[in-house]
Amino acid sequence: MISIGITGIIGSGKSMLSQVFRSMDIPVYDADTQAKLLMNTNLQIKESLVRCFGKKTYANGTINKDYLREIVFGNEENRKTVNSIVHPAVKQDFIEWRNAQNSNIVAIESAIIFEAKLEDILDKILFVEAPEEILVKRICLRDKVSEETALQKIRMQRKNSGREKCNAIFINDRNHSLIEQTETFINNLKY
Repeated sequence: MISIGITGIIGSGKSMLSQVFRSMDIPVYDADTQAKLLMNTNLQIKESLVRCFGKKTYANGTINKDYLREIVFGNEENRKTVNSIVHPAVKQDFIEWRNAQNSNIVAIESAIIFEAKLEDILDKILFVEAPEEILVKRICLRDKVSEETALQKIRMQRKNSGREKCNAIFINDRNHSLIEQTETFINNLKY
């Protein structure tokens, strides 16, 4: 089985590429969605977060997103603590999910493949990118933020994107087809 990582900065089209993979009957694990689910269901994560940040971390058994966002925003130490609790659980969950799949190829979509240290369990990593003006439009529309805020998010994520460590770059703009790029990539895989 070949494990493929799909990554890229905010607004690049990771989810669009994941949909292309799914349309080709390739299972895709959504790390962001699963991380949120695990934060609400995994007892070990819950206990660790409460131990580190107090009982306000959960409200009625559900993660208190506003409180957690407040704790980690601008505080690198707290952000790293949360990540050290959540990332290993997501990695283990992906491994278990992958092992349960009946497919020659599986994929994981995550903006933080390298930060979460997932690269050691992946065979190939794809980076999705788009021109800055397209990124800004997508982020402003989706997140309902100003162009300035969108640009700040883009610049912040670009620094640690890991683009140079990826096996292939997929261009997601009006001139390149994600479907064609995916078909070419899959057809060239040896498994």
